[in-house]
Amino acid sequence: MGFDDVKPLPLEPSNEFETKRVLHRLVANTSLEAVVRDIVRHPALLASLEAGTEVFVPFPPRGTWDETLGACRLIQTNGCCPVPHVPARMVRDRSQLIEWIKSLETVNVRSVMLIAGDVDTVSPCYKDSLEVLNTKILTTHGIEQVSIAAYPDGHPQITTIKLQEAFNRKLEFAIRDGFTLRVVTQFGFDADPLLSWLARIRGSGMNIPISVGVAARTQMKTLLLYAARCGVRHSIDGFLVNPSVARMLGQWDPLKVLGPVSAYLSSGEDIPVEKAHMFTFGGLQRTIEWRDRVLAQCDEIEARVAHE
Repeated sequence: MGFDDVKPLPLEPSNEFETKRVLHRLVANTSLEAVVRDIVRHPALLASLEAGTEVFVPFPPRGTWDETLGACRLIQTNGCCPVPHVPARMVRDRSQLIEWIKSLETVNVRSVMLIAGDVDTVSPCYKDSLEVLNTKILTTHGIEQVSIAAYPDGHPQITTIKLQEAFNRKLEFAIRDGFTLRVVTQFGFDADPLLSWLARIRGSGMNIPISVGVAARTQMKTLLLYAARCGVRHSIDGFLVNPSVARMLGQWDPLKVLGPVSAYLSSGEDIPVEKAHMFTFGGLQRTIEWRDRVLAQCDEIEARVAHE
């Protein structure tokens, strides 16, 4: 897939130049979320990334832990850092949770993404990520860093108050058990809810590393399907009533979110946003190509400004 329709980043005044520098940082440091199939079929793509790039491995409802573990090995072999998802509701019992985490210890995986999971089980052993954290099994078996999800667009089944209460509890567990807590936001089509959420983080004084979740460049039809599954309701509604929606049904451009976020962060706001987090939706190669193109454009702008 080509990128001829990607609009070039304009050369702007100095404040806009700072925005491009922030964009470069977010994209250069980006973590990727790649399905097992993509990792198994295209391991060489991982080798083209900077050493230590984080690659998150989602655990779909029909997935297996052996598939996750195999993907983690491939990611490490190709110089990147695997971050497997641990879905609380898909854990059969305590012994299985111990087995999963101990298997990560054998391949030197120290970081996980802890989620509730999409499976609706009548009586799950663990109903959410808080219950998994409360077992202390993760830290007992070598997990040093836990990423959790945040929902700037809201959650279809959880109120904002309950989301905040759960977030506070997870922070308490991190302090208690001595692991590093990080936040990865859910993707959306509209930057405004994300910017409002970042403003609330700034106002709270929290200093927890944040990765801004962004949907990678992909077909809008595919992206809308994933968004519906993930409950990104606010952004879907706003997107569909946009008069220009018909013109956007070809390709989604991540800059529609990363551009405003970079501008906000370049204004000097003290917010601990480390990087972008790209949801690739089975398009690992397409995502890496987009990333490299944007970085090249940012580098070109910096070079031109330096010579003025």
